[in-house]
Amino acid sequence: MVIKYGKQIDINSISKKEISLFLFAGNHEKRVFTTYDKIIKHNTIAKSILFCYKDSYKTKYDHKLEKIKLQNHQEISSILDKELGLDTNKKLCIIVDYSCMTKSWYYTIILYLRKKELDFNSITVYFIYTPSKFTKPLEPKPNTEIAPLPGKYIVPTDKPKALIVCLGYEQRKAEGIIEHLDPKEYYIIYSKPALDNKFVDKIEANNSTLLDRTDEKKIITFQLDDMLSLERELTSLYYLLREEYSIIIAPLGPKPFTFISMLMTIKFRDIDIWRVGSGSDINKYTREPIDKDTFIISEIVFENSIKQ
Repeated sequence: MVIKYGKQIDINSISKKEISLFLFAGNHEKRVFTTYDKIIKHNTIAKSILFCYKDSYKTKYDHKLEKIKLQNHQEISSILDKELGLDTNKKLCIIVDYSCMTKSWYYTIILYLRKKELDFNSITVYFIYTPSKFTKPLEPKPNTEIAPLPGKYIVPTDKPKALIVCLGYEQRKAEGIIEHLDPKEYYIIYSKPALDNKFVDKIEANNSTLLDRTDEKKIITFQLDDMLSLERELTSLYYLLREEYSIIIAPLGPKPFTFISMLMTIKFRDIDIWRVGSGSDINKYTREPIDKDTFIISEIVFENSIKQ
């Protein structure tokens, strides 16, 4: 399928819509059900699936939803094959709450919808993120995984690398991927202002050495809840770099940046996304929602390219 259009909307724009499928993830965070609680008050949901990291995950909604423990991201494609194959509507409405999903999980969903030719005239997908309150960063775990996100193959070129790094607030993550990839050019981007500017203070403090040694012309800031401006910044960078460089985006910061980066890889096939991780030995943050009414929502409409 192809993307017909995308836009940022507010939560009230979804009210009263019939939701065919609600996908989200359950973990230790306090914001797991924030979006679900909001949507279920004003919408009918035909099917809800909670992707879990553990078999033992319990919820107050166990009777209303299906829980599936995922062994790997590839299982998501099989689940979508099954669920979307059962629906006979020509137009479908899906919610993907990626607040607690791993990068590979929601990237798999995006790539599935892009690559598959499904028997629908269109699919409207609301990608929703619940921002969290500030929590102090923990001591960073060692970087044990620095690699492309799975799911998309980029043909290697002999062009030098240009790296776009979105800073997180843990120390040494950004330096790690810059040292690993050794790009000819790199750009730093981070959220400023944020919904809670304590995040900004900690990002700048924990990345001060990198920021100090980077040309200020190659440091870009973006407003966390303005997805259109962020997309424009990344698109401008792409056109600036594409002729001379192989472009890699490393999203170490907030998930809405990662989401927009993923859409960029669909629009521009020569962009690659890399991740920096610590394997299963991750820092666990409780991530309490900033409040019960603040969401960052992107409405993406996919069309069947064969039936256009």
